[in-house]
This record gives sequence, structure tokens and C-alpha cells, in this order.
Amino acid sequence: MAKGSNDVILRDRLQFDIKTDGDIDLVYGRIDLSDYVSIVENKGLAIKEIRFQPRTSATRVGTTGSWPQWMLDFGTLANATSELKMFATTTAYENAFDVGIGSPNVLCIYERQTTQCLADPVTGADTQQGLTEWNWWGTPDLHPEGYDVVTDLLIGVSGFAITRLADATCELDVMIIAEPKKITQKDMTQMLTQAQDL
Repeated sequence: MAKGSNDVILRDRLQFDIKTDGDIDLVYGRIDLSDYVSIVENKGLAIKEIRFQPRTSATRVGTTGSWPQWMLDFGTLANATSELKMFATTTAYENAFDVGIGSPNVLCIYERQTTQCLADPVTGADTQQGLTEWNWWGTPDLHPEGYDVVTDLLIGVSGFAITRLADATCELDVMIIAEPKKITQKDMTQMLTQAQDL
């Protein structure tokens, strides 16, 4: 999405740890929006776009900081799957599996999955097959007019069996395009309704 004349671009970098088994317990980073939002002053932001870029400094996958295409350590298991999930919300969910595009106060979701099949399920032959997929449900898809917020934004990160980056500290870059706006009583009612959709 192109930046509009009244839009602001906000950027932040969050850190998260991957455990020795490759899992990431659900953690949140907070994007401070206090310069732009205030219920008392009827100030809010219409968030139009959010972009995520996971990054790593683990040199075993290269020196560019790029997130590896294959998140599994091939050869450690015969058949396995690893998952990475990132999302933006104004509500702190206790578990990542509760977060979907139908969940209240969820602005966008990015999911990445690596599947490996090292052995043919019929013959047992070593096939060395792998597949990486990703799904992105962005803010323009879920909230085409922008998602109004009057609070800080939470960025959630969770993962499972990312063994290629086991025991590493990684980063998530976040870029937000938003338009400052006056929040009316109608806007507040709509936000409360969205929070109680389910």
C-alpha cells in the first residue's frame, strides 16, 4: 500500500528467543502508539498496513540476517513440520492457537510452515523432500478501510520445532502505515462491537 499524504510510517524491532527444542513460547512485543492515540483527546490511528520481517543473526544459516527458507534441521527427524506464527492485535491472547482471522481485535496474521519428508512413506527410500509454505492475511484484506486503534498495539510471535534456529535469539522487524484520525462516538461503538464479535 502506498503512503497517503496524511499517513505516518512507524517502525520497530522486537526480539524473541527460540528454545533448544526449536519452540517459541507465545511472546508479545508492544508498539508504543502514545504519541498518536488518546481516548481523552479523541485521537486514534486507522492502521492501514502492517508488514513483518523475521530476521536472525544465527550464522549457521548465513550472514545476511535473512530468515531461512527451511526452518527444520534436515536429517534430525524422518518426517517433521515446523511452524512460525506472527500477528498484530490489541488483545493479548493466552495461546497462539486461539488466534485466527475471525478472532476479535486481530489486525493481521502471518504463518510460515516447513514440512520435510526424508523417507518415502511406501518404499522407505531416502527422498529428501521438503516444502515451505506461508500464508498472509494482511490488514487491507481484513480491514480495507483501516483498523481504528486507541491503544498500543501488541505483536505476537509463536513457533514450533524451528530446529534450524534452536537456542537462538531472533528479531522481528515491524513496519506500520497508519493515518491519524479523530475518534468519534460511532467509531468507539464500532470498536467495542468488533471486540465482541465472537
